[in-house]
Amino acid sequence: MTEATPKKSRRLLFLLLAGVGLLLLSGGGLAYLMLTDDSSAAGSPARAAEEGKGGPGAVMSLEPFLVNLADQETRRYLKIKVELGVDQEKTVKELEKALPRIRDAFILLLGSKTYKDLASPEGKLRLKEEMMTKLAQIPGGKKVREVFFTEFVAQ
Repeated sequence: MTEATPKKSRRLLFLLLAGVGLLLLSGGGLAYLMLTDDSSAAGSPARAAEEGKGGPGAVMSLEPFLVNLADQETRRYLKIKVELGVDQEKTVKELEKALPRIRDAFILLLGSKTYKDLASPEGKLRLKEEMMTKLAQIPGGKKVREVFFTEFVAQ
């Protein structure tokens, strides 16, 4: 009977430890899901669009732009990657048809800027507003809600 008691107590200890481990893992997983789901999804643009709070429902990526800036005293360049926030995927397909017009308008706008125009945060915001104005003149461009800069290098 002495051999059966240690085997039984080991088995009981193993089951007890496995149960506690499982409880800790499930509690940690539940806490992770509750904490990350609320904070990250609530602030996402896609969720805001679903709730009608104004975030873009789809994003249209444009190929990067590399242009000469209008500085007279020295050669300066701007490399910028732009993404357009729109309300729905259907708008992206509509804007793809006008892509040559969009790129042309942006290249002309960017090439008219000097380094000084773009160096400050206010200058970048002003550029976004001017891009929105240019987009409004293009068919389907009024459906663009926001312009995002995902790369911005001026030298």
